[in-house]
Amino acid sequence: LLHLGVGIKNCGPVWTTWTFYMEHFCGMLQNSLQSQSRPWSNLNNSLLHMAYLEQLGVCY
Repeated sequence: LLHLGVGIKNCGPVWTTWTFYMEHFCGMLQNSLQSQSRPWSNLNNSLLHMAYLEQLGVCY
């Protein structure tokens, strides 16, 4: 636990360098791939729907 203080001094707050959120997001994107012929449209639609849900959460 002594190394945490040094790590925070060197890298900033832990939430800025913690990769769990990025790994979780990549996993969600990977699960959203349904079509092998048009994967980019699936990714675009998935991101669009995530943005819709996030905006609904902000508004309500």
